[in-house]
Amino acid sequence: MSTQNVSAGWLHERLGTVVLWALLICTESAGQLFTKIAGDQLGQMDFNWQWLVEVAHNPGILAAIACYIGAFFVWMLILRRSSLSLAFPLSSLVFVVVLLGSWLGLGEHISPLHWVGVAVIIGGIALLAEGEEN
Repeated sequence: MSTQNVSAGWLHERLGTVVLWALLICTESAGQLFTKIAGDQLGQMDFNWQWLVEVAHNPGILAAIACYIGAFFVWMLILRRSSLSLAFPLSSLVFVVVLLGSWLGLGEHISPLHWVGVAVIIGGIALLAEGEEN
């Protein structure tokens, strides 16, 4: 087995799947948080040329776009190895990470009902994963 096959082989094993999921959740969540921060910085949305220029030069918007592009390619890799019926519900972990990022990074108040929702999402994912055949 060549060195190239060994080094690229990890991507097709369980570790590669975990890494891809971590990348997807991180890039999608970061994209949402960057969009929120940039939106707050930009203020009122008057759809005119000046506002579009500000959007195009806002570092938060540029970071969000980069995150979404990265997430798209990671999502394509995930879908090559997973069924959509499992992958799409699993992607709801982004909701959990965005909620945590909003709370820890942006200082937003999270109600007890939101925390119950997080538990429901995680419980649902656990049930789906348990029922998935290898």
